[in-house]
Amino acid sequence: MEILGYSERGLINSLFYEVKCSKKKFDLINNMLALIAFPYQKEKISFNITKAKILIEQSFSDFGDADAVLLIENNNRKQIIFIEAKVKNCQRTCWNISKEFNKFEKGINENKVSSSNLFVQLYHKVRLIKALQNGSLNNLTNGINFPKCSSKRIRKIGNNQVVIKSVNECLNYFEESFFIALIPENMSELKYFYNNTLRNYSPSGFHDWDTKNWGYISWGQIEDFCRSNKFIGTLKNFEWNKGQIY
Repeated sequence: MEILGYSERGLINSLFYEVKCSKKKFDLINNMLALIAFPYQKEKISFNITKAKILIEQSFSDFGDADAVLLIENNNRKQIIFIEAKVKNCQRTCWNISKEFNKFEKGINENKVSSSNLFVQLYHKVRLIKALQNGSLNNLTNGINFPKCSSKRIRKIGNNQVVIKSVNECLNYFEESFFIALIPENMSELKYFYNNTLRNYSPSGFHDWDTKNWGYISWGQIEDFCRSNKFIGTLKNFEWNKGQIY
């Protein structure tokens, strides 16, 4: 039997299920997360995970879906890792983070930022965590103010019980959170962007904008990781989606 999934959702599902089914699951997830670059951290982040719960394509209502949420016990500390994934679809010749950033800035200037923009999605997750840190579920239930360029000025968590359950899970891990972009570009281009464009950037009106715990990893690195560890199922999904990922 073969199971083939479409685009980033198919790849992420296959990747994490293949990790879970391995006898070396914690070694694998430690090694994979070690590939992430955290350009604004003073010290290198190490991974020695002893427990993990992974939520795939989890909804957080007005705060958007997350392609993956990792709730982990790492080096005796509880942490959350949000992963937002972008792909190069078949109609594009490439996916460029600078163009994505320009769209974000244009949306701010025109008072209409897209909720599907990478930087908006990461910011939504930052605000979600800040709200939890500042007052448990009450802040999210009552609503959080967002910039005037946002498609929704007041964002709430809603009353969907699965969403509430996911937020309650996050309550046990929110003290240290990381926000990761999984994107098509190569690492040298990403390094240049994060060091020269995003560093010290702070958009006007974006309360609690904070990129200190932001990081990035490329799809090329993930495919190399899968090849090194003989993830046959995920490699077949890369082949199935050839031209669609990076």
